[in-house]
Amino acid sequence: PAPSGEVQIGHVKGSADAPITLIEYASPTCGACKYFHDSVEPEIEEKYISTGKVKFIYREFPLNDIDVAAYAMARCAGEDKYFDVLDDLFDSQDGIRTAAQQGVVKAALIAIGQRHGIADEAAFDACTTNRDIRQAIADTYQAGEKYGVNGTPTFVVNEEVKRFEGQFRTAEGFAEYFDSLLAEEQ
Repeated sequence: PAPSGEVQIGHVKGSADAPITLIEYASPTCGACKYFHDSVEPEIEEKYISTGKVKFIYREFPLNDIDVAAYAMARCAGEDKYFDVLDDLFDSQDGIRTAAQQGVVKAALIAIGQRHGIADEAAFDACTTNRDIRQAIADTYQAGEKYGVNGTPTFVVNEEVKRFEGQFRTAEGFAEYFDSLLAEEQ
């Protein structure tokens, strides 16, 4: 749990008392974030998150209006479906980009929302204009300032900021780093 008086910011996978906390600041329209989501995170999830070694916290860092709407929709779907919507957003990233270029991005997002229980355009509009949701996304974005986040993806491992470069571009690199932290714990 978060320290008393501090609200847990972000969406969590894994054990609350895992020895390592990995925070990812990301955007559903960011190509590098999609790469991490598709190619790196599944291995981290299998080897570290599902085994109780890493608590993963996903934090929204919207780079544009599309991200804000996408994240609002993911929140509206419900915390239990948040990561399902996120998976769908990353899987649909190219289609969303094309829809944006064609001026029909809202229709593309509504279609994704419908797959996760957001019934129609009216429900989508209610969701994306909800002040509490928009404020929560803004608060999450601002929490990144503490770590100097200025691009996505940015990672914070046990309070240390790691950019998407060097060893933090591959599952092997993360594994090496996590294993060294776990060895220090022993």
